[in-house]
Amino acid sequence: MITPGQKYAVRIMFGIPWIVFAIQHYMYADFVSTLVPAYMPWRLFWAYFTGTAMLAAGVSFIIGRQVQLAAFLLGCLMILYLLMVHPLLILPEPQVGQHWMRFFQDIAIMAACFALASSRRKVIVRYCYALPFIILGAQHFTHNASMTAKVPDWAPLQYFWDYVIGLTLIGAVYGMLFTSRKRWTAGTLGIILTVLALLRHVPLMIKDPHNPVEWTGAFLDIALAAGAFIIAETVDR
Repeated sequence: MITPGQKYAVRIMFGIPWIVFAIQHYMYADFVSTLVPAYMPWRLFWAYFTGTAMLAAGVSFIIGRQVQLAAFLLGCLMILYLLMVHPLLILPEPQVGQHWMRFFQDIAIMAACFALASSRRKVIVRYCYALPFIILGAQHFTHNASMTAKVPDWAPLQYFWDYVIGLTLIGAVYGMLFTSRKRWTAGTLGIILTVLALLRHVPLMIKDPHNPVEWTGAFLDIALAAGAFIIAETVDR
């Protein structure tokens, strides 16, 4: 049984990344506006607008007000991002593994938003969260630089751990979808993703605290880990 305290901790864990992303939208609005499709007017406005939406959602998750509404609207925002922004990155450079990594990360995070928004359609959102990890896990076997970077630089036998992490992610998909220990698997995945994020990103953020790319990657990984805990909450047993 998941306690109210645990649920609150997960909401905080999921809310903080969105506040960080919002701050980045404000700090780097000129860059963010370049990601807005060229056919849309007022591109700078949309950079600030999406940042404000992320900030509102993050605060909502943390203070526990209108959580379901905020999560639903954030999920809708993620759908728009998947349909309107990612194709502009992937289509010109389909060979770049990082573009695909971010695309499938955002699908999983979108699913976590909808899982937090409602207890209905929990099987659908669990599949939407889990299936991207097949691709994310497979990228460890191709040694996609962005995925291999999940292994800390100081770790020995990096390719070995690359394979181990890939197998773990793919195994988690099976566990979350087809076994009787779905909640346990999702919770374990959340712990693994959290540990990997901390081991990888904390030393780099301390070394270069002004690197926005590192902050983005770190909190994307934290949001993904929090999503696993949210999915665990939706499982009956």
